[in-house]
Amino acid sequence: MSDNNQHNDSLHQVRFHGKGGEYFAIWLVNALLTIVTLGIYSAWATVRRRRYFLGNTEINGDRFDYHARPIQILKGRLLVIAGIIVFYILAALMPKLALLFVLAFFALLPWVIVRSWRYNAIMTSYRGVRFNYHCKVGRAYWTMYLCPILLMLALYIPIMFVVLIAVQSASISAILLSMVLVAVALVPGVAAVQGIISAMTHDLYVNNMFFGKTAFRAELKKAAFIKYSLLGILLFLPFLIFAFWLMGSFFTTIYQMVLMGGMSDEMAAAMLMSNMFDFFFAIVILLVGSLVVASYQVVAVRNYVFNQTRIGDGVKLHSSMKTLSYLGLLFTNALIVVFSLGLATPVAHVRTARYVAASTAVSGDLSLLDVQAHGDSANTAVAEEVAQAFDLGVGL
Repeated sequence: MSDNNQHNDSLHQVRFHGKGGEYFAIWLVNALLTIVTLGIYSAWATVRRRRYFLGNTEINGDRFDYHARPIQILKGRLLVIAGIIVFYILAALMPKLALLFVLAFFALLPWVIVRSWRYNAIMTSYRGVRFNYHCKVGRAYWTMYLCPILLMLALYIPIMFVVLIAVQSASISAILLSMVLVAVALVPGVAAVQGIISAMTHDLYVNNMFFGKTAFRAELKKAAFIKYSLLGILLFLPFLIFAFWLMGSFFTTIYQMVLMGGMSDEMAAAMLMSNMFDFFFAIVILLVGSLVVASYQVVAVRNYVFNQTRIGDGVKLHSSMKTLSYLGLLFTNALIVVFSLGLATPVAHVRTARYVAASTAVSGDLSLLDVQAHGDSANTAVAEEVAQAFDLGVGL
């Protein structure tokens, strides 16, 4: 085998070459011009930001590129703003029509998300070959709406049935038993629903993605996503129990006050002040628990999806993120942003990009991926702007 083939078939580490100082200059100019132009420049700021991060991301000596035109994004953004203004006017003058407006928005949501994925894919290229996304809208509605609704009905209808039977029996022991059964059933039940929905959503995204005309393929098992959801819930339980334990004295005091016939405003204020530290500490515990669980699930799902994904027959994705290191990154980034009063936000973004790149690799012969480009185009960024406005976008 030649040296060139050995080079192509090896493991290619993703590298990010961006620097905090470099991006800070871009970020600052973007912010100032967006303020001066009353938000108009934000479209150009979006393109500059994405081009910077993609243009500094390298695989095997070649970098990504972003091809969106700012005027497309500006038109989409203006239409989104106009839609929001129309909604608030309708809400003030004709509430029923505003409700229909909201229902129409939710009815179009799967279509919007799919179009957003397609737009971002086509606007991104590697080695001059653009990505692409093709998905049947009916499948998107099944994945995002119909299947989740059926799953939640399958979970909660039996639970409601058990609770109603226990309440109608008028037996304290039956009610307590039903509460235990519901609590025991909810943990695996919620994990199963979340896991299945997550698996279907990732399958919808990954298995409809293309690099040129070469398809992404990933064999994603629902059992793996259910496991990650269940472990996340179990991981959060100790934080939840500890937070409730901290607030135990507060809830006990409220119960005693209710039994005694209520409490005055002065007594309520005194009780609140005496438990202020417990309140604060319990909230901190819940926030830390949420951050730990979110970090675990993000890392576990990303590693699994990447390690199951192939492009064509010869190229495979790899991810090696670690929960503790990712959690440490989030924590230090939060400290950097807070103590810099937001001015170090660009540094946090660059640190995150560098960490994600260092945890990502591609193996296989990359020279086979640049031979079949497609000619599809995305003429509008309206769906992309709607997805961004409501934080609906996801992606690899």
